[in-house]
Amino acid sequence: MKKLRVVILDDNKDYLESLSAFMRTSEETNQFIVTCFTEATNLHTYIHQGQQIDILLISTSLLTENLQVNPGTTIMTLEDDEVKGENGTNAIYRYQRLNQLISSMLAIYYEHNEVAGRLLSRSKQTRVIASYSTSGGAGKTTVAVNLSKQLALTDAKVFYLNLELFNSTSLYFTSAEDRPSLQIFYYVKAETEQLRSKLEALKKYDPYSMVDYFDLEISADEMLEMSEKDVGKLVNGIVETGTYDYVVVDLDSSLHERNIAVLKEADHVIWTIVNDVQSQLKLKSFFAEEEKLVGKENLVKDKTHVLLNKHIGTPVQHIEAAEMSIDGYLPYIETWSSMQSSSEILGNELFNQELQAIIQDKIIPVREGVAIGNREGN
Repeated sequence: MKKLRVVILDDNKDYLESLSAFMRTSEETNQFIVTCFTEATNLHTYIHQGQQIDILLISTSLLTENLQVNPGTTIMTLEDDEVKGENGTNAIYRYQRLNQLISSMLAIYYEHNEVAGRLLSRSKQTRVIASYSTSGGAGKTTVAVNLSKQLALTDAKVFYLNLELFNSTSLYFTSAEDRPSLQIFYYVKAETEQLRSKLEALKKYDPYSMVDYFDLEISADEMLEMSEKDVGKLVNGIVETGTYDYVVVDLDSSLHERNIAVLKEADHVIWTIVNDVQSQLKLKSFFAEEEKLVGKENLVKDKTHVLLNKHIGTPVQHIEAAEMSIDGYLPYIETWSSMQSSSEILGNELFNQELQAIIQDKIIPVREGVAIGNREGN
């Protein structure tokens, strides 16, 4: 994928080495070529040699009025205090968590370089995975959150997006950052060209699962107002950041247009069922009307993987009537029927062994030949 050329000028050598090392090695930042200077004269020489710079991170004390860079360079100042930069500069607080510093940097870059951001995103292939079921209580959220973590364990970059009417993201993912992602729906609905920069600024990272996500306030009204266009804009906005290998979208069981939009957009649909007649009937009924719901050009069946959840080894109801087959079996975990922590839900070895086997069989093979995650040579 295309890499951004980042140049850093700072006279704090220890900080410079720490930041540059993070940018070169972090799983989040495999898209940078980093060059560092501690002396302004060396930076001036580098610029006069005609070297391309996409982002120039510079200590405020070293920024001078006679600094001349190419028009395509975005200058950002490293600030010692959490204050806005002066004279129209783009300020970044240097002592924040490094992964958040990178997100802040990318947010500013995308805000000033929308076209460049789109070109950057096109160089990386991202798969959208919908977690869906026509049956409530089948366990599709449990599947979605565990799928997100298990994909991350394959060295992939993963974003989890919950679009349920009443989302339960906070039960599974947490972050040290105290910034909720409440503004995301405003920017999706607004006719703005800065959505990508806002996505970078509002996302959060869960260190246990190694997954990015939005900390969305539970708001049924917001979800019901989401149009197919809004959802497409949001999902494609995440894809077009160029950061992720997979975007896992957790849906509820309704046929609201936001769910239909994701089913159309998805590369894979993980369809969770349980071993009862209601679950089988609803699966069959959806696909009997599939063409009416999503159109001939968006048939869901061809990209659907049916997973039987809560399996206890009893004979399975047949689903041949829907011309479908079961692609995987996920075990019933008795301890999940009582109160449990996110680590218990995301850390069950038996459940995740089965889920990882499904990932290796059904999802990862599709990406053969595509660069994934922070692999060498990207």
